[in-house]
Amino acid sequence: MQAVLDRLAEQRAGWPNRYELPYPAARRQLLAERRPWLDDGPRCAHADMRVRAEGRTIRLRRYRPDDDAGERTLVYLHGGGWCVGSLETHDNIVRRLAVDLGCEAWAVDYALAPEHPHPAGALDAFAAIRAAARDRAGTRIVVAGDSAGAHLALDAALRARAAHGPVIAGLVLFYGVYTDALDDASMREHGDGRWGLSVAAHRRYLDAAFADARERGVERCFALDAGVELAGLPPTFVVAAELDILHDQSHALATRLKAARVSCDVIDVTGVTHGFLAYAQALPQARETLAAACDWCRRRT
Repeated sequence: MQAVLDRLAEQRAGWPNRYELPYPAARRQLLAERRPWLDDGPRCAHADMRVRAEGRTIRLRRYRPDDDAGERTLVYLHGGGWCVGSLETHDNIVRRLAVDLGCEAWAVDYALAPEHPHPAGALDAFAAIRAAARDRAGTRIVVAGDSAGAHLALDAALRARAAHGPVIAGLVLFYGVYTDALDDASMREHGDGRWGLSVAAHRRYLDAAFADARERGVERCFALDAGVELAGLPPTFVVAAELDILHDQSHALATRLKAARVSCDVIDVTGVTHGFLAYAQALPQARETLAAACDWCRRRT
């Protein structure tokens, strides 16, 4: 992990702090930071497509590892604090999952804040999952995401439960956001930003995406909000990263899911930072974690 961090520091030398840039510039810089890492993992045929939802057109990237795309469909929601990230920045992660799991995968280019605050991205994610369930009828729908994307994946599962469909066979949640609280042990221990994501940067993302959500009457923002019932959710695989301000949220979620009698497996990846899956090109723990997620999907879904 330290070798990856050293390489990132060299790569970013002379660049501004992305967490302080206006969001359009931050999006461009994140893609520039990720480009050297995207040449990674197996090749996979893909094509872009679009679906309509909430008066907007949602772009999707559809990955198909072979002509027989298996019995599952993976819907992937990228991270980036609800404000940055794209199909391109997370391409290598989705490719690895699609090929390792042997299934068709749909990556979702959901609406970003602050231009489109919550619940716009969540509604886009749910619309994409419904489209995948229609298009890939007869396959098991697995929804996955990292960071803010894990939040959206869990939100979509709650929406699907409330709407009595589509059926989601499993959730795969990588180092996600499940509360807007900013004071727990991992926040205090890692919050200064020395491992990347700081509490200050996370607060800025939360403000951009959720600052007025409750004022607009959005009843549910986070799975760990008081009063949110988790019973009836699909089997869930939770990944926590040790050197991450969001570490404790993953364990809190796993505890709540198990208390609600939801089948839940949690792994804690030691020695890695928030966002570590992006660096599978050089980081064995990233490759091993993605492989573990695929193995869990085969066994639990």
